[in-house]
Amino acid sequence: MQDLLRSVSDSYPEFSAGQKKVGDLFFKEPIFLAFSSALEVGKRVNVSESTVIRWTQKLGYKGYADFQQVVQRKLAEERLQKAEQNVPEPVAAQTFLENLLDAEVLSIVKLKKSINEEELLQVVDKISQANRVYVAGDFFDYGIAHWFANWLNLALDHTEIMNPSTGEYYTQLSKMGEGDLVVAFVFPRYTRIVIDTLKNAKGHGADVIVLTDTENSPALAYADYALTVSVNSTLSIDSYTSVHALLTSIMRFVYVKEQAKVNGNWAKAEVVYKERNLFI
Repeated sequence: MQDLLRSVSDSYPEFSAGQKKVGDLFFKEPIFLAFSSALEVGKRVNVSESTVIRWTQKLGYKGYADFQQVVQRKLAEERLQKAEQNVPEPVAAQTFLENLLDAEVLSIVKLKKSINEEELLQVVDKISQANRVYVAGDFFDYGIAHWFANWLNLALDHTEIMNPSTGEYYTQLSKMGEGDLVVAFVFPRYTRIVIDTLKNAKGHGADVIVLTDTENSPALAYADYALTVSVNSTLSIDSYTSVHALLTSIMRFVYVKEQAKVNGNWAKAEVVYKERNLFI
């Protein structure tokens, strides 16, 4: 981040009066520029949106979006470096909300550094090739499992969510077989019923993909493929930001791999949406 601050400082004498206002804001609140639009930045210092864009171009960037991505990355890397070195932040440096949001940014950076793209592509291949996909998640994991299963079924038309509180759950267990796939969300606190689900799936010949938080997760004993992603916990509230980011990446890879099929299924859904006049 320091190199970027020096770059702005070196270019400062060449800025117009309006551009200097943007530069002053950047020195004071770089995080505001990192997560605000050029229009919002301009309003903050009473200059036009085009002045903000020209300011980034003056620094050598194609436009505001390119500059913003660099700032976001550098801020996240700086936070990660401080966390790894156990360097405490000054008490009054940021608001409580800003610290909470920075923790979410940090979780994405950790995911970026730890995820193995080859393993992720293997997971995408298994999802695409499976006869049926069953998505399992219990307790606090059920919400994110349900969201992912709904999208996957809309996209590929071969996915079911498993709800242990229904009779259908046991029917699903009985129907599993070779060629089927279970995608399980297993984050703390781990429940016995999800582990039992994985054990049953393996017993019926289905493959298992586990998304979990650590290498010590009890679910890994049943996993054919595993993606580990840390869950940030603050004030006893778990944040699934990094899990959502990982799933969004999987979904985008699925779309790229199965674009024709996904678009076809989406088109069918759109016909129904229009017939029912569903959206305003």
